[in-house]
Amino acid sequence: MPHYTLGKISRDGRQWDEASKEFAEASRLDNDNYVYAFDLGRAYFSSRRYADARSAFENAARLKADFEPAWYNLGGTLRALGRQDEALAAYRRAVSVKADYAVAHREIGRILAAKKDTRGAIEAFTKALQYSPNDTASLRELGAVQSDAGNFTAAESSFTKALQAAPNDPQTNYNMAVVKLALKKNTEAVSFAKRAADGDTGNAVYAYTLGLSEESAGHEVEAVRAYGTAAALDSRYVKPRVNLGHIYTDNGLLGEALKYLLEAYKIEPANFEVNNNMGQLYARQENWTASVEHYERALLSEPGNSTARLNLARACVGAEDLAKARIAYQEVLRVAPDNWDALFELGKTCISLGSTAEAKKHLQDLLKRNAAYSGREEAERILAGL
Repeated sequence: MPHYTLGKISRDGRQWDEASKEFAEASRLDNDNYVYAFDLGRAYFSSRRYADARSAFENAARLKADFEPAWYNLGGTLRALGRQDEALAAYRRAVSVKADYAVAHREIGRILAAKKDTRGAIEAFTKALQYSPNDTASLRELGAVQSDAGNFTAAESSFTKALQAAPNDPQTNYNMAVVKLALKKNTEAVSFAKRAADGDTGNAVYAYTLGLSEESAGHEVEAVRAYGTAAALDSRYVKPRVNLGHIYTDNGLLGEALKYLLEAYKIEPANFEVNNNMGQLYARQENWTASVEHYERALLSEPGNSTARLNLARACVGAEDLAKARIAYQEVLRVAPDNWDALFELGKTCISLGSTAEAKKHLQDLLKRNAAYSGREEAERILAGL
Protein backbone atom coordinates (compact mmCIF):
# COMPACT_ATOMS: atom_id res chain seq x y z
CA MET A 1 0.00 0.00 0.00
CA PRO A 2 2.77 2.58 0.71
CA HIS A 3 4.24 1.95 -2.75
CA TYR A 4 0.78 2.33 -4.30
CA THR A 5 0.25 5.60 -2.40
CA LEU A 6 3.62 6.90 -3.56
CA GLY A 7 2.66 5.90 -7.10
CA LYS A 8 -0.55 7.96 -6.90
CA ILE A 9 1.36 10.97 -5.58
CA SER A 10 3.84 10.73 -8.48
CA ARG A 11 0.98 10.22 -10.93
CA ASP A 12 -0.79 13.36 -9.67
CA GLY A 13 2.48 15.22 -10.24
CA ARG A 14 2.71 13.74 -13.75
CA GLN A 15 5.99 12.06 -12.84
CA TRP A 16 5.25 9.01 -14.92
CA ASP A 17 8.54 7.16 -14.57
CA GLU A 18 8.42 7.41 -10.78
CA ALA A 19 4.73 6.49 -10.76
CA SER A 20 5.43 3.44 -12.93
CA LYS A 21 8.24 2.35 -10.59
CA GLU A 22 6.06 2.58 -7.45
CA PHE A 23 2.99 0.95 -9.03
CA ALA A 24 5.19 -1.85 -10.40
CA GLU A 25 6.57 -2.50 -6.92
CA ALA A 26 3.09 -2.46 -5.39
CA SER A 27 1.92 -4.91 -8.03
CA ARG A 28 4.93 -7.17 -7.46
CA LEU A 29 4.31 -7.30 -3.71
CA ASP A 30 0.57 -7.93 -4.18
CA ASN A 31 0.30 -9.58 -7.57
CA ASP A 32 -3.37 -10.48 -7.11
CA ASN A 33 -4.49 -6.85 -6.82
CA TYR A 34 -6.14 -5.82 -10.11
CA VAL A 35 -6.23 -2.12 -9.12
CA TYR A 36 -2.44 -2.02 -8.78
CA ALA A 37 -2.05 -3.66 -12.18
CA PHE A 38 -4.58 -1.27 -13.71
CA ASP A 39 -2.94 1.90 -12.39
CA LEU A 40 0.44 0.57 -13.46
CA GLY A 41 -0.97 0.23 -16.98
CA ARG A 42 -2.22 3.81 -16.94
CA ALA A 43 1.17 5.11 -15.79
CA TYR A 44 2.93 3.14 -18.53
CA PHE A 45 0.43 4.44 -21.11
CA SER A 46 0.96 8.05 -20.03
CA SER A 47 4.71 7.64 -20.52
CA ARG A 48 4.05 6.00 -23.92
CA ARG A 49 5.42 2.64 -22.86
CA TYR A 50 2.60 0.97 -24.75
CA ALA A 51 3.94 -2.59 -24.77
CA ASP A 52 4.36 -2.47 -20.97
CA ALA A 53 0.92 -0.85 -20.62
CA ARG A 54 -0.62 -3.66 -22.65
CA SER A 55 0.91 -6.28 -20.36
CA ALA A 56 -0.34 -4.48 -17.24
CA PHE A 57 -3.90 -4.03 -18.55
CA GLU A 58 -4.05 -7.66 -19.69
CA ASN A 59 -2.99 -8.64 -16.17
CA ALA A 60 -5.70 -6.44 -14.64
CA ALA A 61 -8.32 -7.97 -16.95
CA ARG A 62 -7.09 -11.47 -16.09
CA LEU A 63 -7.33 -10.75 -12.37
CA LYS A 64 -10.83 -9.29 -12.67
CA ALA A 65 -12.53 -10.15 -15.95
CA ASP A 66 -15.63 -8.07 -15.13
CA PHE A 67 -13.61 -4.87 -14.58
CA GLU A 68 -14.63 -3.02 -17.74
CA PRO A 69 -12.09 -0.14 -17.46
CA ALA A 70 -9.29 -2.69 -17.84
CA TRP A 71 -10.73 -3.85 -21.17
CA TYR A 72 -11.40 -0.28 -22.29
CA ASN A 73 -7.86 0.87 -21.52
CA LEU A 74 -6.45 -2.27 -23.08
CA GLY A 75 -8.35 -1.33 -26.23
CA GLY A 76 -6.80 2.14 -26.26
CA THR A 77 -3.33 0.68 -25.76
CA LEU A 78 -3.78 -1.81 -28.59
CA ARG A 79 -4.88 1.02 -30.85
CA ALA A 80 -1.74 2.93 -29.94
CA LEU A 81 0.22 -0.18 -30.92
CA GLY A 82 -1.57 -0.30 -34.28
CA ARG A 83 -3.41 -3.53 -33.45
CA GLN A 84 -6.90 -2.44 -34.48
CA ASP A 85 -8.60 -5.83 -34.60
CA GLU A 86 -7.37 -6.75 -31.12
CA ALA A 87 -8.41 -3.32 -29.86
CA LEU A 88 -11.89 -3.89 -31.29
CA ALA A 89 -12.11 -7.22 -29.43
CA ALA A 90 -11.06 -5.52 -26.17
CA TYR A 91 -13.68 -2.77 -26.52
CA ARG A 92 -16.30 -5.41 -27.25
CA ARG A 93 -15.32 -7.21 -24.05
CA ALA A 94 -15.79 -3.90 -22.22
CA VAL A 95 -19.37 -3.47 -23.49
CA SER A 96 -20.13 -7.13 -22.84
CA VAL A 97 -19.37 -6.41 -19.17
CA LYS A 98 -21.08 -3.01 -19.10
CA ALA A 99 -23.69 -2.71 -21.85
CA ASP A 100 -24.18 1.03 -21.30
CA TYR A 101 -20.45 1.85 -21.61
CA ALA A 102 -21.00 4.74 -24.04
CA VAL A 103 -17.37 5.69 -24.67
CA ALA A 104 -16.49 2.07 -25.47
CA HIS A 105 -19.31 1.94 -28.03
CA ARG A 106 -17.93 5.17 -29.49
CA GLU A 107 -14.44 3.63 -29.85
CA ILE A 108 -15.95 0.59 -31.55
CA GLY A 109 -17.64 2.97 -33.97
CA ARG A 110 -14.35 4.73 -34.71
CA ILE A 111 -12.54 1.48 -35.49
CA LEU A 112 -15.38 0.20 -37.69
CA ALA A 113 -15.55 3.55 -39.50
CA ALA A 114 -11.81 3.30 -40.24
CA LYS A 115 -12.39 -0.25 -41.53
CA LYS A 116 -15.17 1.10 -43.82
CA ASP A 117 -17.76 -0.99 -42.01
CA THR A 118 -20.42 1.70 -42.37
CA ARG A 119 -23.30 -0.33 -41.03
CA GLY A 120 -21.36 -1.49 -37.97
CA ALA A 121 -20.03 2.01 -37.27
CA ILE A 122 -23.50 3.55 -37.45
CA GLU A 123 -24.81 0.87 -35.09
CA ALA A 124 -21.97 1.49 -32.61
CA PHE A 125 -22.31 5.28 -32.61
CA THR A 126 -26.08 4.92 -32.24
CA LYS A 127 -25.51 2.68 -29.20
CA ALA A 128 -23.14 5.26 -27.72
CA LEU A 129 -25.82 7.93 -28.14
CA GLN A 130 -28.47 5.66 -26.67
CA TYR A 131 -26.54 5.68 -23.39
CA SER A 132 -25.11 9.21 -23.69
CA PRO A 133 -27.49 11.27 -25.87
CA ASN A 134 -25.49 14.48 -25.59
CA ASP A 135 -22.11 13.01 -26.55
CA THR A 136 -21.05 15.56 -29.15
CA ALA A 137 -18.15 13.43 -30.41
CA SER A 138 -20.44 10.49 -31.19
CA LEU A 139 -22.95 12.79 -32.91
CA ARG A 140 -20.22 14.33 -35.06
CA GLU A 141 -18.71 11.00 -36.01
CA LEU A 142 -22.07 9.37 -36.66
CA GLY A 143 -22.87 12.25 -39.00
CA ALA A 144 -19.53 11.83 -40.78
CA VAL A 145 -20.17 8.11 -41.37
CA GLN A 146 -23.71 8.81 -42.59
CA SER A 147 -22.37 11.48 -44.93
CA ASP A 148 -19.68 9.16 -46.33
CA ALA A 149 -22.40 6.58 -46.94
CA GLY A 150 -24.45 9.13 -48.90
CA ASN A 151 -27.22 9.31 -46.31
CA PHE A 152 -27.13 13.10 -46.19
CA THR A 153 -30.54 13.58 -44.58
CA ALA A 154 -29.55 11.45 -41.59
CA ALA A 155 -26.16 13.19 -41.44
CA GLU A 156 -27.90 16.57 -41.44
CA SER A 157 -29.93 15.49 -38.41
CA SER A 158 -26.84 14.24 -36.54
CA PHE A 159 -24.85 17.41 -37.21
CA THR A 160 -27.83 19.56 -36.18
CA LYS A 161 -27.84 17.86 -32.77
CA ALA A 162 -24.06 18.16 -32.46
CA LEU A 163 -24.22 21.88 -33.23
CA GLN A 164 -26.83 22.42 -30.54
CA ALA A 165 -24.16 21.44 -28.02
CA ALA A 166 -21.23 23.18 -29.76
CA PRO A 167 -22.61 25.72 -32.27
CA ASN A 168 -19.25 27.22 -33.19
CA ASP A 169 -17.21 24.04 -33.60
CA PRO A 170 -15.37 24.53 -36.93
CA GLN A 171 -15.19 20.84 -37.88
CA THR A 172 -18.91 20.23 -37.32
CA ASN A 173 -19.86 23.39 -39.21
CA TYR A 174 -17.62 22.29 -42.08
CA ASN A 175 -19.23 18.84 -42.12
CA MET A 176 -22.68 20.41 -42.10
CA ALA A 177 -21.74 22.69 -45.01
CA VAL A 178 -20.65 19.64 -47.03
CA VAL A 179 -23.95 17.92 -46.27
CA LYS A 180 -25.99 21.01 -47.15
CA LEU A 181 -24.18 21.21 -50.49
CA ALA A 182 -24.97 17.56 -51.17
CA LEU A 183 -28.63 18.28 -50.40
CA LYS A 184 -28.54 21.34 -52.74
CA LYS A 185 -29.29 23.64 -49.80
CA ASN A 186 -26.64 26.03 -51.03
CA THR A 187 -27.66 29.18 -49.17
CA GLU A 188 -27.74 27.28 -45.89
CA ALA A 189 -24.34 25.77 -46.73
CA VAL A 190 -22.85 29.28 -46.90
CA SER A 191 -23.72 30.10 -43.29
CA PHE A 192 -22.16 26.89 -41.95
CA ALA A 193 -19.09 27.21 -44.16
CA LYS A 194 -18.60 30.79 -42.90
CA ARG A 195 -18.67 29.62 -39.29
CA ALA A 196 -16.10 26.93 -40.07
CA ALA A 197 -13.79 29.33 -41.91
CA ASP A 198 -14.17 32.04 -39.25
CA GLY A 199 -13.52 29.51 -36.49
CA ASP A 200 -10.26 28.28 -38.04
CA THR A 201 -8.88 31.00 -40.29
CA GLY A 202 -5.78 28.98 -41.14
CA ASN A 203 -7.65 26.00 -42.58
CA ALA A 204 -7.47 25.99 -46.39
CA VAL A 205 -10.12 23.27 -46.75
CA TYR A 206 -12.64 25.33 -44.79
CA ALA A 207 -11.89 28.39 -46.94
CA TYR A 208 -12.30 26.29 -50.11
CA THR A 209 -15.62 24.90 -48.90
CA LEU A 210 -16.81 28.44 -48.23
CA GLY A 211 -15.86 29.30 -51.80
CA LEU A 212 -17.72 26.25 -53.11
CA SER A 213 -20.79 27.17 -51.07
CA GLU A 214 -20.73 30.80 -52.25
CA GLU A 215 -20.32 29.72 -55.87
CA SER A 216 -23.15 27.19 -55.57
CA ALA A 217 -25.37 29.91 -54.10
CA GLY A 218 -24.57 32.20 -57.04
CA HIS A 219 -22.27 34.56 -55.12
CA GLU A 220 -19.37 34.65 -57.56
CA VAL A 221 -17.45 37.59 -56.07
CA GLU A 222 -17.52 36.05 -52.59
CA ALA A 223 -16.54 32.67 -54.06
CA VAL A 224 -13.46 34.16 -55.76
CA ARG A 225 -12.44 35.79 -52.49
CA ALA A 226 -12.75 32.53 -50.55
CA TYR A 227 -10.96 30.46 -53.20
CA GLY A 228 -8.17 33.03 -53.21
CA THR A 229 -7.83 32.68 -49.44
CA ALA A 230 -7.68 28.88 -49.71
CA ALA A 231 -5.01 29.08 -52.42
CA ALA A 232 -2.95 31.53 -50.34
CA LEU A 233 -3.19 29.30 -47.26
CA ASP A 234 -1.96 26.20 -49.07
CA SER A 235 0.48 26.62 -51.95
CA ARG A 236 -0.15 23.03 -53.10
CA TYR A 237 -3.94 23.03 -52.93
CA VAL A 238 -5.21 22.31 -56.44
CA LYS A 239 -8.99 22.59 -56.04
CA PRO A 240 -9.29 26.34 -55.35
CA ARG A 241 -6.90 27.06 -58.23
CA VAL A 242 -8.97 24.96 -60.63
CA ASN A 243 -12.18 26.68 -59.56
CA LEU A 244 -10.62 30.12 -59.88
CA GLY A 245 -9.39 29.17 -63.34
CA HIS A 246 -12.88 28.04 -64.32
CA ILE A 247 -14.59 31.21 -63.04
CA TYR A 248 -12.06 33.52 -64.70
CA THR A 249 -12.33 31.56 -67.98
CA ASP A 250 -16.12 31.88 -67.95
CA ASN A 251 -15.78 35.63 -67.41
CA GLY A 252 -13.23 36.05 -70.19
CA LEU A 253 -10.36 36.91 -67.82
CA LEU A 254 -8.08 34.45 -69.54
CA GLY A 255 -4.80 35.80 -68.18
CA GLU A 256 -5.95 35.39 -64.57
CA ALA A 257 -7.39 31.97 -65.39
CA LEU A 258 -4.13 30.80 -66.94
CA LYS A 259 -2.15 31.97 -63.91
CA TYR A 260 -4.10 29.76 -61.50
CA LEU A 261 -4.39 26.80 -63.85
CA LEU A 262 -0.65 26.79 -64.53
CA GLU A 263 -0.05 26.76 -60.76
CA ALA A 264 -2.42 23.80 -60.44
CA TYR A 265 -0.80 22.03 -63.40
CA LYS A 266 2.63 22.40 -61.83
CA ILE A 267 1.33 20.72 -58.66
CA GLU A 268 -0.68 17.90 -60.30
CA PRO A 269 0.09 17.57 -64.01
CA ALA A 270 -2.06 14.43 -64.37
CA ASN A 271 -5.15 15.85 -62.62
CA PHE A 272 -8.31 15.52 -64.75
CA GLU A 273 -9.93 18.79 -63.65
CA VAL A 274 -6.71 20.73 -64.17
CA ASN A 275 -6.22 19.46 -67.72
CA ASN A 276 -9.88 19.68 -68.65
CA ASN A 277 -10.03 23.33 -67.60
CA MET A 278 -6.77 24.09 -69.39
CA GLY A 279 -8.24 22.50 -72.51
CA GLN A 280 -11.25 24.84 -72.22
CA LEU A 281 -9.05 27.88 -71.63
CA TYR A 282 -6.82 27.21 -74.62
CA ALA A 283 -9.91 26.59 -76.76
CA ARG A 284 -11.16 30.04 -75.78
CA GLN A 285 -7.80 31.41 -76.90
CA GLU A 286 -8.05 29.32 -80.10
CA ASN A 287 -4.72 27.75 -79.18
CA TRP A 288 -5.97 24.46 -80.55
CA THR A 289 -2.72 22.52 -80.30
CA ALA A 290 -2.46 23.22 -76.56
CA SER A 291 -6.18 22.54 -76.12
CA VAL A 292 -5.86 19.11 -77.76
CA GLU A 293 -2.82 18.30 -75.63
CA HIS A 294 -4.61 19.02 -72.35
CA TYR A 295 -7.85 17.28 -73.29
CA GLU A 296 -5.78 14.21 -74.13
CA ARG A 297 -4.02 14.46 -70.77
CA ALA A 298 -7.40 14.75 -69.04
CA LEU A 299 -8.65 11.63 -70.79
CA LEU A 300 -5.65 9.64 -69.61
CA SER A 301 -7.12 10.07 -66.11
CA GLU A 302 -10.78 9.56 -67.09
CA PRO A 303 -10.94 7.76 -70.44
CA GLY A 304 -14.70 7.25 -70.14
CA ASN A 305 -15.53 10.95 -69.78
CA SER A 306 -17.64 11.63 -72.88
CA THR A 307 -17.82 15.41 -72.31
CA ALA A 308 -14.03 15.78 -72.30
CA ARG A 309 -13.77 13.54 -75.35
CA LEU A 310 -16.37 15.63 -77.21
CA ASN A 311 -14.36 18.73 -76.40
CA LEU A 312 -11.22 16.96 -77.62
CA ALA A 313 -12.96 16.23 -80.91
CA ARG A 314 -13.95 19.90 -81.26
CA ALA A 315 -10.40 21.01 -80.47
CA CYS A 316 -9.12 18.62 -83.16
CA VAL A 317 -11.51 20.26 -85.62
CA GLY A 318 -10.15 23.64 -84.56
CA ALA A 319 -6.63 22.33 -85.12
CA GLU A 320 -7.75 21.05 -88.57
CA ASP A 321 -6.85 17.48 -87.64
CA LEU A 322 -10.12 16.07 -88.96
CA ALA A 323 -9.05 12.42 -89.03
CA LYS A 324 -8.26 12.60 -85.33
CA ALA A 325 -11.52 14.46 -84.72
CA ARG A 326 -13.51 11.69 -86.42
CA ILE A 327 -11.92 9.07 -84.15
CA ALA A 328 -12.67 11.20 -81.08
CA TYR A 329 -16.33 11.65 -82.11
CA GLN A 330 -16.63 7.91 -82.67
CA GLU A 331 -15.20 7.27 -79.21
CA VAL A 332 -17.78 9.63 -77.69
CA LEU A 333 -20.59 7.70 -79.37
CA ARG A 334 -19.16 4.39 -78.27
CA VAL A 335 -19.45 5.53 -74.64
CA ALA A 336 -22.59 7.69 -75.06
CA PRO A 337 -24.59 6.57 -78.16
CA ASP A 338 -27.23 9.25 -77.56
CA ASN A 339 -24.84 12.19 -77.58
CA TRP A 340 -26.66 14.02 -80.37
CA ASP A 341 -24.14 16.84 -80.74
CA ALA A 342 -21.35 14.31 -81.24
CA LEU A 343 -23.41 12.49 -83.87
CA PHE A 344 -24.21 15.74 -85.71
CA GLU A 345 -20.64 17.02 -85.59
CA LEU A 346 -19.30 13.63 -86.69
CA GLY A 347 -21.52 13.89 -89.77
CA LYS A 348 -20.15 17.34 -90.60
CA THR A 349 -16.57 16.16 -90.03
CA CYS A 350 -17.11 13.25 -92.43
CA ILE A 351 -18.27 15.71 -95.09
CA SER A 352 -15.08 17.73 -94.64
CA LEU A 353 -13.10 14.50 -95.03
CA GLY A 354 -14.97 13.65 -98.22
CA SER A 355 -16.77 10.67 -96.65
CA THR A 356 -20.19 11.64 -97.98
CA ALA A 357 -21.85 8.25 -97.54
CA GLU A 358 -20.76 8.01 -93.93
CA ALA A 359 -21.89 11.60 -93.27
CA LYS A 360 -25.31 10.83 -94.75
CA LYS A 361 -25.63 7.75 -92.58
CA HIS A 362 -24.87 9.67 -89.35
CA LEU A 363 -27.16 12.61 -90.12
CA GLN A 364 -30.07 10.35 -91.12
CA ASP A 365 -29.55 8.33 -87.93
CA LEU A 366 -29.65 11.53 -85.92
CA LEU A 367 -32.93 12.75 -87.45
CA LYS A 368 -34.52 9.32 -87.13
CA ARG A 369 -33.64 8.87 -83.47
CA ASN A 370 -34.13 12.46 -82.30
CA ALA A 371 -36.71 14.34 -84.30
CA ALA A 372 -36.63 17.23 -81.82
CA TYR A 373 -32.87 17.86 -82.11
CA SER A 374 -32.11 21.58 -81.84
CA GLY A 375 -29.96 21.53 -84.98
CA ARG A 376 -32.52 19.64 -87.03
CA GLU A 377 -32.95 22.34 -89.68
CA GLU A 378 -29.22 22.56 -90.32
CA ALA A 379 -28.96 18.77 -90.48
CA GLU A 380 -31.81 18.60 -93.02
CA ARG A 381 -30.22 21.37 -95.09
CA ILE A 382 -26.88 19.54 -95.14
CA LEU A 383 -28.56 16.26 -96.11
CA ALA A 384 -30.44 17.95 -98.93
CA GLY A 385 -27.12 19.07 -100.40
CA LEU A 386 -25.45 15.67 -100.30
